[in-house]
Amino acid sequence: MRFFQQIRARIAAWYEASDKSVLTNVAFLVAISLSALLLVSVTAYGWWSDNLAPAVTVNGRSINVSDLRARGEITLFRLGLEQQRIRARVSAGTLSSEAGNAQLEALQAQVDEINNQLTSEAIDALLIAQIAEEREVLVEASVIDEAWKAETSLPELRLLRRITIDFTPSENGNAEAAAKAKAERILQELEAGATFSDLAKRDSTDSFAEEGGRIGWSSKDEDPLDDLGYAAAWDLAAPGPTGAILRSNDQYVIFYVDQIRAGTDDLDFNKRAADAEINLALYREMVGERALRDALGVVITKELTTGPQELRDVSYVTVPVSTSGGEADEVRVRHILYSPNDDAQAAASLDPADPAWAAAKAEADAALAELRAGSVKFTTLAEESDDETSAADGGLLDWAIQGTYTKAFDDAVWKPDLQDGAILDVVETEYGFHIIQFAGKRTGIKLQFEALAETLKSATDFLATAKELTVDFEGVEVSNAGFVARYSINPDLSDIIWRLGAGEVSGASALGESLVIVKVDAIETKTLTADQLETLTANGYFVWLEVQRRSVEIAIDGQVVQEASGLDTP
Repeated sequence: MRFFQQIRARIAAWYEASDKSVLTNVAFLVAISLSALLLVSVTAYGWWSDNLAPAVTVNGRSINVSDLRARGEITLFRLGLEQQRIRARVSAGTLSSEAGNAQLEALQAQVDEINNQLTSEAIDALLIAQIAEEREVLVEASVIDEAWKAETSLPELRLLRRITIDFTPSENGNAEAAAKAKAERILQELEAGATFSDLAKRDSTDSFAEEGGRIGWSSKDEDPLDDLGYAAAWDLAAPGPTGAILRSNDQYVIFYVDQIRAGTDDLDFNKRAADAEINLALYREMVGERALRDALGVVITKELTTGPQELRDVSYVTVPVSTSGGEADEVRVRHILYSPNDDAQAAASLDPADPAWAAAKAEADAALAELRAGSVKFTTLAEESDDETSAADGGLLDWAIQGTYTKAFDDAVWKPDLQDGAILDVVETEYGFHIIQFAGKRTGIKLQFEALAETLKSATDFLATAKELTVDFEGVEVSNAGFVARYSINPDLSDIIWRLGAGEVSGASALGESLVIVKVDAIETKTLTADQLETLTANGYFVWLEVQRRSVEIAIDGQVVQEASGLDTP
């Protein structure tokens, strides 16, 4: 203690002996330094927030603000580049004005939605990189080089024509044989010097026949190469016809490559990119990300289509909410309106003391007395209603939730324990005097479907019971979908189905504009049908990827917007 007292005494003595102006200057300098340090800190934090802060984070992996901003600039540059190339094709006659305008509108829609598109693409880039790493999916440098070349080049274009020969399949195969023979005769005529367009006008059965079979100019990416005819046309090394191709079980086709315009480097690409100050290294990285997406798609599609797969036999009942009512209870009524001077629209601005109000009230009272005496039908009197719209339908109004009508009218029709067909006392509103007949009340469709789901869970025959209990629902569908693969259907529906075991029934679930109840009748590992293979090959990867998106933790600007769900993936 004595030691500390001595230290304090020395400091006090030093302070008394010191130059107070020097101490003031020192304090001032310290204050300035602290202020400068604070300013630097604030500036540094602002710079970090504007550049290095995470903009999009998926499962802990992030793209920062600066990177996302640069990606946005690249995306806009790409869209602008595509627009320029489309206009050039229209000018060159290799794309019709109608098709060009449609493509330009689609690109402009992407520009308008650039923020959403940018966020979605960033999420996909992070997610796909993670999945590809886990599955050891890589993209060779040569593949990225080829993709970059395609990005910076103008594609090869081909002018295609087609002759279609339709036939009706027969058990003995004679019809197919005759169609094939006809196609081969056409090929012989072409070899002998006949003009393809003349033969197309003469023999083709499709909509291109009138134009000499002319389909139009297109790039390889624009054509459906899963179509055997288009694939054969792009396999040709020079202009000319393909062979006779059995395109389907009722059609032969002959494609013809009329002209070829070779692909070339886009000589203006680098200049345009430089003028726009585009980060080409990041641009190339984004091209690589798209290549990785495609490579992962090949792997996943193979998994989804190879060998027997777990399938589920599904029965369902569904109803569109828009036609069967909403979630809240609804009432329906008929009414007859007696307005002052027979003018419902002018009634609100009419003086309450005007004799026309009393006259309208007298009409309504007299009509009510007739109805209750049974001397006239409600629908007959409704023809005189000043509500001309409902008058044409016997005074019937649409189903309505509470709060739909003006207060006095609403209070009257929502009184408890009203009986169907009951005729209420005259109700006055700003439009005049109403005679109301209560036509019915129905429980909200969601509550009805929830009750139906509980009943179906114990039903011995799902389909029969569902049909019996939904006869009054408008637009209802009750059916068995057969065995379905997980990634061949809507992800929301798949999620419902794959949470159920064999024999289990779901609750009532919203699916788009409909409500659905499903039952899994059986779970089996089966060989995929041709239709299932086709669907999974075309769309399975995209559905699978959407399911993965829903399973991960996502943060935007540091705020978690989706929690991880721990999804089991195939």
